Amino acid sequence: MMLRKSLEFDNRWDPRAPFSIPAFSWKFIRPDHSFSEQNSEEALQERAAKGNVVLFESEIGQKRFDFCLRTFEEERRQNPELVELVITSLLRATDCDMKTAIPRMQNYFEFYVEIFGALSFKQSLTNDSELREMVESGIVHVFENCDAKGRCMRVMQYNQIRTGLNSDALQIIKMCHYVTMRTLKNYPMTQKNGFIDVCDMGGLSLENFSLRITRSNLLMSSRFLPCKVHKICLLRPLYFMKFLLRAVKPYAFPGPMARHFLILSQDPEDLLKDPLFCSPEILPPLYGGTNTNYSWPMRVRGWTLEEEELEFSSEMGSSCRSESNLNDDNTNSSYNTGSETNNYTGFKGSSCESVGLFRRFL
Repeated sequence: MMLRKSLEFDNRWDPRAPFSIPAFSWKFIRPDHSFSEQNSEEALQERAAKGNVVLFESEIGQKRFDFCLRTFEEERRQNPELVELVITSLLRATDCDMKTAIPRMQNYFEFYVEIFGALSFKQSLTNDSELREMVESGIVHVFENCDAKGRCMRVMQYNQIRTGLNSDALQIIKMCHYVTMRTLKNYPMTQKNGFIDVCDMGGLSLENFSLRITRSNLLMSSRFLPCKVHKICLLRPLYFMKFLLRAVKPYAFPGPMARHFLILSQDPEDLLKDPLFCSPEILPPLYGGTNTNYSWPMRVRGWTLEEEELEFSSEMGSSCRSESNLNDDNTNSSYNTGSETNNYTGFKGSSCESVGLFRRFL
């Protein structure tokens, strides 16, 4: 409900009206970066110094992974690929710290049902033309392995948002979710070390700026997505916002995350310098890099072809399994005495106990 309510208020700038932000909107605009703060690079180093780190690939890490699968067995039945990705990503991000990982998993699954209607729903470029158009619009770009720790950079280009065309906040939320989950699926180091978020305001017109979109994206990223944010950067800020945001910063980022909120200059080469140190060979010239081969349409095309291939493989596998089961039934029908027993009845009860334990843990 929190994200839905934040989508209801569209505080678009009106030059004829006095500047004000309704009091009821402040409680929705403020993000909660406690998850990223508790599992930041510094926090993980402190836990490592105390010997409290469990790597996901270790034996203990795999036992905790199995526990999470049992805990969310009901959700896994509805969407196994998504649930396993979420669990894997959050265990890597937290060094298998169950105290912070499990509540985040629950928050994400509730968010997913709220936005998409059911956990069984699967986002797809091949079956959703509206999503494909939003992704192709170039509002959000992703640059993988942009630093030495293998993080990915998410860039939102606000000048690509067009009022009445692609400015629906809910559709932008769905598009950002899709791009984030595709990136997490392909890059384990991003699961572990998080994202660098960049808000590019170059060429932005205030008439196209929506507080609703900014608020909803901050809320989704900080409270729900199964990943952590390493740094948040404002690139090419509007002149007056550069000073306004310095005053808003303590309110929007009251905790340790304030140190990782950076207001950069008009020069995109700031992304290559301290404290970001992004790799110039990864970034295109628009962001201070030297990668002239970067093409977002080709990236989206690659994702679409990958989905088509997976769907084809799934259909072929399903067809082969159906034929095999039919042949087995015909071959073994004479041996079926009707006295078989279900040997799997214990799994459901075990799953319910795990879910109950998890709810008491919360």
